[in-house]
Amino acid sequence: MKYVSLFFLALILLRPLSHSQEKAQKPSEKFVAEIDTAAVIQQTLIESPDARTIAYVGRKEHRQYVVLQGKKQKGYEGIGTTGIVFSPNSKRTAYLARNGSQFFIVVDGAEQERYEGLGTDPVFSPDSRHVAVVALGENDQFVVADNKEQKHYEGIGGRGPIYSPDSKHMGYVVVEKDKYFFVLDGREGKKYEGLPMNTVAFSPNGARYAYAATEKGKTFIVLNGKEQKSFAAGVDVLPVFSPDSKHFAFLASDPNGISAVLDGKAGKRYDRIAGESLTFSDGGRFAYIAQSGERWFVVVDGKEQPYYDNIGVNTFRFGTGGKSFTYVAIKDNKRTVVVNGVEGKLYDAVPEGNPIMSPDGKHVAYLAQSAGKWYLVVDGKESTGYPNVRGGTLKFSPDNRHVVYVGAINGNIVLVVDDKPGTAYDEIFTRGTGKIVFDGPSRVHYLAAKQSKVVLVEEQLK
Repeated sequence: MKYVSLFFLALILLRPLSHSQEKAQKPSEKFVAEIDTAAVIQQTLIESPDARTIAYVGRKEHRQYVVLQGKKQKGYEGIGTTGIVFSPNSKRTAYLARNGSQFFIVVDGAEQERYEGLGTDPVFSPDSRHVAVVALGENDQFVVADNKEQKHYEGIGGRGPIYSPDSKHMGYVVVEKDKYFFVLDGREGKKYEGLPMNTVAFSPNGARYAYAATEKGKTFIVLNGKEQKSFAAGVDVLPVFSPDSKHFAFLASDPNGISAVLDGKAGKRYDRIAGESLTFSDGGRFAYIAQSGERWFVVVDGKEQPYYDNIGVNTFRFGTGGKSFTYVAIKDNKRTVVVNGVEGKLYDAVPEGNPIMSPDGKHVAYLAQSAGKWYLVVDGKESTGYPNVRGGTLKFSPDNRHVVYVGAINGNIVLVVDDKPGTAYDEIFTRGTGKIVFDGPSRVHYLAAKQSKVVLVEEQLK
């Protein structure tokens, strides 16, 4: 099951790992930009991945325009509904634009070729050097990569172009004459009756790729062009590679049940396996969530963990090196965080994105609700309960000594560090690609707003 994401959770005062109670230093602030509150289209307001730049789409009369770092760009009749897209390194930008019946993307401020339409948002490669988009012709579709048209087809899969993690390969799903196939670096793969568009995956090193295909009522995984064992038709599951790219897993089923296939060897059959739960540690361990009868449980390296009423699919975490693991289990309509097979206190709720593990894998922290109050729990120790915090912002410092999160106090938004609420702002930007960024063991920065002014905040942690 999935938990509903809670944007504002509860304000919690943390129990710090360092137990420091010194007064927090006043952070430094650097003016970044001013937001035109009368013109901004709110849903397009976005922070860069490095949390140093902000952008949004503004609107005046019948024109729309991008505002980047406070500077207004050229106006157009329309701009894509998601607004600007930042490259992973935050140094480049791209967005969709329209004038009349012509559609094009604007990359780093420069307009590219015009088309009948555009089918996807721009996609940057992980190294930020390449950008691709799906374009629409009069009767066809095609990928445009670095402003160069690829081969035209009847249709391109809705997910559009996908880059490998090493940025050396780019692929996409094509439909042509009622057949589906995967195009990798311009080379067409075998044609199938179906190819679920969300199943394409690259290994972390970019050397391997896999996807699901359907033919004659059977669905199976194709690994580097070779068909693997089939599983139930209609299953839409992303294949999973280990962090070192050496191991590969997917689901397979037959009339007797479903099993996880690891490196070509099928594990025990179960009534159900949560496909999104297939997880590798960086040390080569393998886990997933399974159901047998009415019981749900985690399976780690083939060993079944304690049984529960349900397990939070997106809550399983391996610690660094795979020596520890944690997840959220449901028991009698209550939630408990299980660490290495040992369950903690029961709570009314644990939000999505929790628990988290420290970089060294030795500490576990999470937010939990009980009797209308939200608490932070670090290594089983519960803080005093308060009513408001932004749950997805909980984070350990790189040296494992500090815990931070974004909270709300009396209508103001603050960064709370080791039990100490910081300077109050009207907003701290964590909704888009931005986040709270550690610049070292004891220094952090983020973007915040005071009325219409955006500032870059830098704090030295004690």
